[in-house]
Amino acid sequence: MVPRLLAVSFVAMSIMLAATGCWDIQYLDKLGVVMAIGVDKDHSGKHRFKITVQTVLPQNAVGVKGGDGSPVMTLSDTGDTLFEAMRKMSAKTSRRLYFSHTQLLIISEEVAREGIYPIMDLIERNSNVRSDISVMITRGMHAEQLLQIQTQMESIPANQMRDSVVINQKIYGKTYNVQVRDIAHLSESAGMQAAVPVIGIDGLADAGNSKNSVDVISMKVKPELKAMAVFHKGKLRGYLTPEQSRGLAWIQNKIKNTAVKQGCRKHQGHYIIEVIKSATKIKARKGDNGLPLIEVEVRLKAAMHEVVCPDMHVHDETVLRQMEKKLDETVEAEIMNAISKVQKELRADALGWGVATYHYQPKLWKQLYRDWEHVFPDVPSRVKCISEIISTGVRSDTIPQ
Repeated sequence: MVPRLLAVSFVAMSIMLAATGCWDIQYLDKLGVVMAIGVDKDHSGKHRFKITVQTVLPQNAVGVKGGDGSPVMTLSDTGDTLFEAMRKMSAKTSRRLYFSHTQLLIISEEVAREGIYPIMDLIERNSNVRSDISVMITRGMHAEQLLQIQTQMESIPANQMRDSVVINQKIYGKTYNVQVRDIAHLSESAGMQAAVPVIGIDGLADAGNSKNSVDVISMKVKPELKAMAVFHKGKLRGYLTPEQSRGLAWIQNKIKNTAVKQGCRKHQGHYIIEVIKSATKIKARKGDNGLPLIEVEVRLKAAMHEVVCPDMHVHDETVLRQMEKKLDETVEAEIMNAISKVQKELRADALGWGVATYHYQPKLWKQLYRDWEHVFPDVPSRVKCISEIISTGVRSDTIPQ
């Protein structure tokens, strides 16, 4: 009797394991892997959004024999929500769209001005979509057009566009990477607004919608990072210049490495200083008239590069101190330019003054946070840069011109 019960129990457990082990299995050859999502306004007036997805064609992307076509394709459809438009695309493809590998979300300028929080809500709420998707705003073109441009460096255009902002942050700092989760987090904060990188093109958009466009040494069109866009309560408020964007990156402690061009003191020419390490601290103190005083301190370590200044003796300690002082002034000017633009013109706290006040002056923040939108433009700040040049290269003097 006992052996029989054990046998029945074993069979029952085997059936249960078999029934539960693969209930949600998805076969790769039945999935359309989505690498990028583009969000435009539906100009037909029938729906709110026009959604475009860039999906991988595995037979072409990995160089399979006979795969001479484009490594990606795009699908588009309209809907009042992203979810509706994405589901409607099933009528145009033989594979279920799979979003777990999505790298990039591109939002058109028109949609951004109306508000991006509803888009973030769908992605954050859906367990099948990653929240570390990079976000960019298009300017002067539709997101659909951008996703239809072929690229040379990477066979998957979405990968090249996403990697470009990561690389730019590491070596220059004109833009920095912003993810869906970052914007979703800021949507719940009264102390800071979002800033998002802007992407456009260098060339004519229609010239890139063909695989033949990459079979040349110099492409007629390339995706190109522009600067940063500033938002207020999820709606696009305005744009920064590249210089102002780097100033904002200094403030946000996003600069990893960058190059600063300086003019010669006595002659025509220039020299380049590479910032190899940067650290920013922001504090809030009690100021006058019941407002906080924001203090920004940036500490840099730098190295000399490309000196084209006659008679500049970079091994001289006095000359080095002068160059450090000039670097301090240049970085401070970039930061103050960004502060002026964001605070006085755009009037949106993408600087993080509210967050600093919350951390360092919590009692004052309790008094101000309900009206912070109107208080922020009048909050005073001080900027200080302290730089140290730790390398002048292997030459001590410049090569005679």
